[in-house]
Amino acid sequence: MPDGDKNQTSVNVSKEDSKVEIEHYESVSHIANTYDGLIDENLVRAENEDKVTPYFMFLILVAAIAGFLFGYDTGIIGAALPMVGTALGHTLSATESEIITAGTTIGAIFGASILGAMADKLGRKWAMVISDIAFTAGAIIIAASFSVPQIIVGRLVLGVGVGGAAVIAPLYIAELAPTAVRGRCVGVNAFFIPFGQVVASAIGAGFQAGVPYHIGWRILFALGVVPSVAQLCLMHYLPESPRVLVLRGKEDEARACLKKIYGTATDDIIDLKLRIVKQYVAATTIMQRDLSFTERAKKYWTHKPYRRAIISVSGVQAFGQLTGFNTLLYYSGTIFGLLGLKNGSAAGLIPSCLNAAFVFIGMSIVDKVGRRKLMVIFIPGMMVAFTWTIISFHYLTKPTGGLLLEDYQYPTALVGSVLGSIVLFVIPYGLTYSHIIWYQSEFLPLEIRAAGSAISTTCCWLA
Repeated sequence: MPDGDKNQTSVNVSKEDSKVEIEHYESVSHIANTYDGLIDENLVRAENEDKVTPYFMFLILVAAIAGFLFGYDTGIIGAALPMVGTALGHTLSATESEIITAGTTIGAIFGASILGAMADKLGRKWAMVISDIAFTAGAIIIAASFSVPQIIVGRLVLGVGVGGAAVIAPLYIAELAPTAVRGRCVGVNAFFIPFGQVVASAIGAGFQAGVPYHIGWRILFALGVVPSVAQLCLMHYLPESPRVLVLRGKEDEARACLKKIYGTATDDIIDLKLRIVKQYVAATTIMQRDLSFTERAKKYWTHKPYRRAIISVSGVQAFGQLTGFNTLLYYSGTIFGLLGLKNGSAAGLIPSCLNAAFVFIGMSIVDKVGRRKLMVIFIPGMMVAFTWTIISFHYLTKPTGGLLLEDYQYPTALVGSVLGSIVLFVIPYGLTYSHIIWYQSEFLPLEIRAAGSAISTTCCWLA
């Protein structure tokens, strides 16, 4: 430890087990594993670190608006698209509807890869600001559209915001959050995604029931401007990530930020936490200084610990997308309408509300139960639900040649079976993939955290 730290903390190093015992003035003893001189941040905790301060709750909620935007703008299409009618010059074909729906996903691929890769250079705050600008611009373009190409452009721009928010918001929260409550803090952003989807479905159901279609769908898309502008204004009050501040040589600002977050910590603990950030930033700086962009990209896949971490989080992201939940959400209004339910958007509240409820439960227990254990316990339930869904749809559509037809009266029992299978699918999905995929930064070495998050989130949208 540097000389300047000796009067703050006494350190006894045992070469045998490579552990450092830190005896702190707060009468708290921490055992910090060291590897190549790096202290494990998970083992350096301030007293009452598990208590979230009002200031930090404000930071989380403002950052989590990105999750709400993600949820609202991906969820609103299911309610708004059936209301478009001939407002774009003609009745939309099935292919046009699919392209419009997919526009956000395509834009998200670019948003996740570009903003994620530039997160260190731009900073977390500016990356979120750019996402907010894309959210706002995309919503305005869509709401003002009078042709299919125009609305597709709007969906692409909106997708850039969705992809950027998906990478940056959980990364920003994870870098600010106290270790003891990091899972729950990142979970707030994860919860805001289905919460945004619930709000979108609820507003969509209300508009379908009482607002003229020719204007209703425009208002639904335009409402997305409200949270994006709100976050854009509130970003002024959020600090930059301590990691980025140290990367820019602003150590005093980084220390002040840590002091606000860890309100009960002494200066000794704050200095130790700052030291941890500095050590990991130094590792990142060395990597960026000594290796070109191409060499760094190559090392992500040739260095075994990097490769294993990136493949693991990318796999979880991809499998979460391949479950088909987002497809269910996008087309819920159409599917439930074809099943004979009068207000498809109102029925679309079923998967949205269930997902939000069980994400809340999942994020509340994830720090106690563990990420892996939740997956092991509940993913088999999704497999059972998929089997049930396949069987239900097979018998439901058998009289109509395997197709859902608008004017056909399907048996109530089989419709109920389909709805039951959807419920059984959404419950374990909400407890697992819906929030666990956003803890990806925890599994990535800090020096590749931004790039690794960008790669894994891009895999999510590619899937």
